[in-house]
Parts: sequence; structure tokens; C-alpha cells
Amino acid sequence: MNFRLVGIVWCLALVSCIPKEVPPQVERGVLSAESYLKDQTKTIELVGEWGYYPGLLISPLELSSVETIREPHFFKVPGIWSESFFHRGFLAGDGYATFSLEIQHGQKGIPLSLKVPEMETAYNLFVDGVRLASNGVVATSYQTGKPEYRPRIIDFIPKENQTSIILQISNYHHRKGGPAQVITIGNTSEIHHQYESAILRDMLLVGSILFMGIYHLFLFWNRKKDPFTYWFALTCLLVALRVFITGNKYLIQIFPNLPWEIHLKLSYLSFFLITPIFTRYVYLLFKPYYSRLAYELLKYIGFAFCFIVLVTRSSFYTYLMIPFQVFTLIGVIYTFFVIIRAIRDSFPGSIYFLISFTIFITSFINDILVNNLVIYGPLTIHFGIFTMFFVQSVYIARNFSKGFVEAENLAIELSDKNQTLQKVQNQLTDLNERLETRVRDKTEELQGKLDQIGKDMRLAKSIIQSVTKLPELDPHIKVDILYKPIAEVGGDIYFIKRIQDFYYRFFLADATGHGLQAALYTMMIQSEFERVSAVAMRPNDLLFYMNQHFYDKNADLQIYFPALVMDFDFHQGILRYAGGGVQNQIHMKKNGTTSMFENTGPIIGILEHYRYGIFETKVESGDRVFLFTDGLFEELNESDGVKAWGDLLEVIQNTASLPFEEVIPSIKTMLFQRMDKSYWKDDSTLILIETT
Repeated sequence: MNFRLVGIVWCLALVSCIPKEVPPQVERGVLSAESYLKDQTKTIELVGEWGYYPGLLISPLELSSVETIREPHFFKVPGIWSESFFHRGFLAGDGYATFSLEIQHGQKGIPLSLKVPEMETAYNLFVDGVRLASNGVVATSYQTGKPEYRPRIIDFIPKENQTSIILQISNYHHRKGGPAQVITIGNTSEIHHQYESAILRDMLLVGSILFMGIYHLFLFWNRKKDPFTYWFALTCLLVALRVFITGNKYLIQIFPNLPWEIHLKLSYLSFFLITPIFTRYVYLLFKPYYSRLAYELLKYIGFAFCFIVLVTRSSFYTYLMIPFQVFTLIGVIYTFFVIIRAIRDSFPGSIYFLISFTIFITSFINDILVNNLVIYGPLTIHFGIFTMFFVQSVYIARNFSKGFVEAENLAIELSDKNQTLQKVQNQLTDLNERLETRVRDKTEELQGKLDQIGKDMRLAKSIIQSVTKLPELDPHIKVDILYKPIAEVGGDIYFIKRIQDFYYRFFLADATGHGLQAALYTMMIQSEFERVSAVAMRPNDLLFYMNQHFYDKNADLQIYFPALVMDFDFHQGILRYAGGGVQNQIHMKKNGTTSMFENTGPIIGILEHYRYGIFETKVESGDRVFLFTDGLFEELNESDGVKAWGDLLEVIQNTASLPFEEVIPSIKTMLFQRMDKSYWKDDSTLILIETT
């Protein structure tokens, strides 16, 4: 219903702009309007062929003598004398001239008025030889000329049935030069009535659009989840500002001393800013269909035009109007395609937007053609603007109303659900009371079991400590151990066995799990280690026997673990090493150089009958061996194990000059500094061995 009413108002507005009777026009400098102006309610626009004297500023007293020596040219008003930009560049509109007109009105002694808009960009107006109006300073050079825009209504009482008008115009500050606007003559009361009607129309338009903008700003303030209301509000405020600046120049009437250059910049900026800001509104409204790239182009190019207006003079940026209008029309065409796609997919509100947008763009194109003197007719942008923004306001308000209705329905539904939930809550309360009794009984039962588990864990810890107790190692080696399980019983297992007075065996493994599981695995591994250690003469033999045992006997349990064995034979001064699925271990010579003990086979329990390799090397007094599990260093770089191991090697190398007792504390401190923490999140073991 609202849109039907808007359509009726729009049609009536267009019909009201169509003249019922074709008024006479100026022919060869003379306007015969006696019969037309007999009706006191009629006004006539002074359009047609005015007398034209380019390059001359002629006073009323000089006109008759000039006409005797020079045949006048004739100039179609409204029009501009600007030449092609390609011929004179930014001086295309510069110049000065005199225009003359003889009006035969038959209104001797009856008050008449002239409605004079701005001229480009300074003028003097003489009526029957008397200068009645002027804007700026008319001059023959840029240095002495001064532009000004100030629409006027000039009242006069003709002493004869005809009136002569002389109009002197100069321009050095705008791309257009000449009488680009239309002067209107008519009965004084009718001219003032039309002017007051125009003021009323503009104020109603400004007030309506300004109110829409403020209203939608408050909508955005209270609901920031819909940002398109903010950009719609900004567009409304810009359009209201532009109506206030242009047309009857209300801004100049309020601030009469406002410089012409600032006034013109505001006029251009209020127009140039509308495109990127309104584009943002349309982009948010039709985001699923509007290309992000197209939006960015329209936004940044539009702001680029505004920047040029800010930093250049009017003689330059006034040439941007036509390129900007073309740029805007390209954006309009793309927007039409977007809306059509949205309509095809039945996007909410797309049809209403298309109707209002079409009306707005039609009026916009009409005014472009009128302002560029391509066609002659009424300016309809005011009606287009009001229609566009009124429809959009109704659409947004309708959406918010739907939201409120849905919220009310949801509130009623929520109330019903709350009542149901209250009943369920009462039932749950009864259940909870019965459950509390059962939970209390189960808690007591669970606490008893936890106490028993605690005792078992302490016993398991005691057993692990007993089997990992260091034997007598003097006088051949010194050992220092860093052992940090994350539970009371960890997965890391180490055994040190003195086989003979000159032969020592070190075993280190990383079993799965923690707590009781780790304790059970430890017992199984320790039992097997003790069994095969008596018959295994070399480290690789021990790994072979353990691997076969866990592969055969514990296949169902799936016990797999990395392990290493290192034997010190001080009778021969030899170190023997075998590793199954472990990382490289470190051997540091007395002089500080390091070498690696590399892995010699897979993890224990994975492959049947696997023969592990062995590595042998000489050891001397002062050599240090570092045996460790991966939990010690993997947190240095969890995404790159090679880099983490390299960082550990660097830390160990930094301890080359430290006494034996300070090595492990120093390594621990440096690792924590690099990890930026004070504990490990996995079991960590480091065995430091130094030969004496």
C-alpha cells in the first residue's frame, strides 16, 4: 500500500512539471510575451537567442553605439561558451562576454520580478540601464575577477511596456562559462510565491531525509549487528546536506561570508561522497551477490575523486563532474545486475529496492542531461531522492517490525518452555535428592579404592626405586641421573648393572603409560633384563633376546618400547652400544668434541628374529656419555624433532667446561629457559656417565 501511494505521488509530481501551455522563447534578442504575461499567475523563462558580444563588457550606454558598428551574434540560453578541453585544456571555460535581451511584456507600471540563479561565475545585471544585481566581480582577467554564487530575486517596476536587459558575465574559476542557468520573469507576487514554494519543498525534503538519517543512526546505535542502517543513515545525511548547499544556496544565505571556493568544494564533496557510501549500503544489503572486488573499486575510486577535490582548485576539479557521472553510471549498471540476480533468487526486499532505485536513477540521469544542457526540462532529483529513501526507510522499518513480531512470538514460546522446564526441574530436584544418597555411598566406596590404589602406587614406586638403585661404580666411572616422571611411577626405565669389576652395563627404555601400567611394564622389562643379561655377552645380543621374548610371549599385550644398552669394558677400554628405536645419543670427548651413537635397529617387540647392530669405540678418562629419552628435548620444538634434538646438543656442548657435579643442574636450567617453563609434560630421563 505504501509503495502504491509513493507511485501515485511520483506520477503527480511529474505531471505537475509538464507545462500546460508552451511559453514564447527569445528570438534574435527579442522576447514577445505581451499576451502570455497578461495572466498574472504565469511566469516565463528567458530561454532562446540572446544578443551576444564575446570578449566585450558593454555598459547599457555603450550598447547602442556598439550595435551600429558591429553586428551582434546570438547565443542560445541556457548555454555555455566553453570550448573543447582538447583545444584549451583547463582554460576551456575562461572568458567574458555581454548578453542583451529586449522583453516586450506590456506590463507598464506593474511590479515585475526576475529570479536570477547563479552564473558561471560572476555577473552584472542591468535592467533598463540600471544595475540591479551583481555576483562577484566581473573582470577581463583572472587576477581581478572574483567568483560568487548567490541566487537573487530582483523586483522592479517597468516604466514602459518593454524592458531591456544587459547581462555581463566573466569566468576564470569553473569548467563552464556563460549563462548556464535560466532567468525567470513574472509578476512579483507570483515569482516570490514560487520561490517560497521551492523553499518549502526543499525544507520538507531536507527535513524528511534528515529525520530518516537520524532515525537510522539511532537504530544502528541500538543494534550494531545490522551495519547497513549506519551507511544508509550517512547517505541520508549527505543527500540532505547537498540539497541544503545546492539549488537556492541556503548555506550562503546563512553564512554570507563563506568563501566561494569552500562552498563549491562542499557542493562537489557532498555529491562525490554519496557514491562510495551508498555503495557500501547496497553491498551490505546484497552481500551474497555483490562482488567484493567491485565494491572495493567503487569505494576507492570514489574516495580518490573526493581527495582530488580537496587538494586542487576549482579550475581543475570542476572537470571531474562528467567523468564522475560516467563512473557513477557504471556503478549503477553493475548494481542493476546485482539486484536482478537477487530478484531471481527471491532475495527479501530486492523487488522494492529495484523499483525505488529505478525511480531514483531515472531522476538522476534526467538531471545530468539537464545540467549538461543535453535536454531541457524540469529537475526531478528531489522527487527521486525522496522516493528512494522513503521506500528504503519503509523496507528497513518493516524488517525491524518483523523482528519485533518474531521476538514477541519467541517470548511467548519461551514462556511456555519455561513452564515446562520448571516442571522438569521439580522432577530433577526429586531425582537429585535420591541420587545424592547413592553418590555419597559410591563416593565412600571409591575413596576406599583410591586409598588402596595409593598404597599400590607407593609400593610400585618403592619397587622401582629398589631395582634402579645404583651399584658400586668406583673407581672406573661416575654417574649422575636426572629422572623426572610426570606421575609417581613413570614410563622411563633405567637399570645399571655391575657385571664384573671392570664391566658395567647401562639399560634405558621408554615404556608406554604411567602409574600402575608403567609399574607392571617395568617389572616385566626388569625381569626379562635380569634373565637375558646373564647370557647376553654384548648389548646387541641383549636387545635380540628381549625383542624375541616380547614378540613371542607378549604379542597379545602389544608391548612395544624403544631401548638402548651400553656396556663399558674397562679391561679393554672399549664402549659397546646398541639402540632399538631410540634417538641418537651423545658421546663427548675430554677435549669437548662430540660424536653420536646412532640407532642400530627397530623398537623392541615389533619384528621377529631381528639382529641388532652394535657400535664400538674407545673410551678414555674424562670422556662423558649422555643417555636420554625423547621427553627430555621434544618440547624444545614439537613440530620439528630434528631441530629440538639439535637444540639439546647445543645445550650439552655448552657444559663441556663445567665440573661433573654441575653438568645436569646446568642442563636442566638451560632447557627450562629455552622451553619457557619449569616442568616437563612427559617423562624425562638423562643419565650422565663420566669415565675416571
